[in-house]
Amino acid sequence: MGHRLLTFTIMTIIVFCHSNVNFRNHSVITDEHTEAQRDFAGSALDLAPRRPPANTLLRIFSGIVCQRGRSRVCPPLPRLDGKRVLITGGTAGVGEFVTRGLLERGALVTTMSRGRSQGSARVPGITELTADLAQFSTVVDAVNQLDTAPVDILICNSGVLMSQNEFSSSGLEKTFAVNVAGHHLLYRLLIQRGLLAPDARLIITTGDIYRSAEHCSKDLPFDSPARTYARSKLGNLWQVSELSWHFPHLTAIAIHPGVVASGFAGAKGGLAGWLRGKLLIDEQAGAQAALIAATQQLPRGAYWHNVFGLVDLADDDPGQDEDQAGVLWEQLEWLIAPYLSSADTGSEQ
Repeated sequence: MGHRLLTFTIMTIIVFCHSNVNFRNHSVITDEHTEAQRDFAGSALDLAPRRPPANTLLRIFSGIVCQRGRSRVCPPLPRLDGKRVLITGGTAGVGEFVTRGLLERGALVTTMSRGRSQGSARVPGITELTADLAQFSTVVDAVNQLDTAPVDILICNSGVLMSQNEFSSSGLEKTFAVNVAGHHLLYRLLIQRGLLAPDARLIITTGDIYRSAEHCSKDLPFDSPARTYARSKLGNLWQVSELSWHFPHLTAIAIHPGVVASGFAGAKGGLAGWLRGKLLIDEQAGAQAALIAATQQLPRGAYWHNVFGLVDLADDDPGQDEDQAGVLWEQLEWLIAPYLSSADTGSEQ
C-alpha cells in the first residue's frame, strides 16, 4: 500500500507539471525559492554528462525533491542576436517565459499556438501564428505564412494532457496527435521546404514521466491521463533520436523542464496543495531548460534535465530503444505524407 501511495503521489505531481490544470495559489512560489535559484545561477553551467538513478521511482522522486534549489539556470551568454526562433505554445505558461528569455537574448521570435490563453498578456515584439497541432491542415496553413528566411531554432514546446479520451480531426488520440504527430509534421514541413537553417537546433520538450512507459504508437488507445501522457513523452525522446539519425546536420535536443506549477486558476488544498508549495518550480524556472538548449553547446541527440543536467541514458533505458523509435518514425511519416508536397527539398540521409 505504501509503495502504491508513493507511486500515485509522484505521478500526480508530474501530471500537474504538464497539464492544463491551473492553480490560483501563486503564493506557493516563495521568495526563498527565487533566492535559491539565484544562488545556483551564480555557478558555471556544468555540461558534464551524468547518469541519474536507475530506479524509475527514485529517479523521478529525486528530480522533484531537489529541483527547487537545483534547477539549472541559463547563463546570459551567448546571445541570440538576429537568430530566428519558432516556438509552439510560446505565449502562455512556460512557453511565454521561454519566449521572453529568447527576446532578452536578441532573438527574432515567432510563436505558433491555438491562441492566447485567457488572462495572458500579449508578449510585445513577436510574430504570432495560429495553428492547432491536432489539426494538421492548420499546421500547413501556419507554415505557409512563414517568410523564406530560415529558422535557426525550432522549439516544440506545446503539449496537452487529456483528462478523457478525445480524437483529433484525423482520428488520432489527441494526446498523441498534439504532443507527437503535430510536431512531427511541423519540423518535416520546415525541412522539406528548406525553412530550417543548415545547422538548426530542434528542441523537443519531453519529461521524466516517460520512464513509466514502454511504448508509443498511433495505435495505442487512451487508458488513463498519466499513462497516455507518459507514452507521448517517450515518443518525444524517440523523435529526437530519429531526427539525429535521419538529419545529422541538425542538432536535435530533448529537454525536461522540471515539474512546474503551470498557470493558476482554481485553488487546491490538502496534501496536493502542500506538495505543490514545497516541490514545484515556477514557470520562469521551467523555461530555463529550453533556453539552455537554445544557447549552450549541447551535443546532438542530448537529453537535458533541469536537475540532472546533461543526462547519460543507460543502454536499457526505454528512451534508447532504437527499434521502437524507428517504428514510430515510420508511422509518423505515413500519417503526415498527405500533407507534404511531392517535391522533397530536405537532405534526408
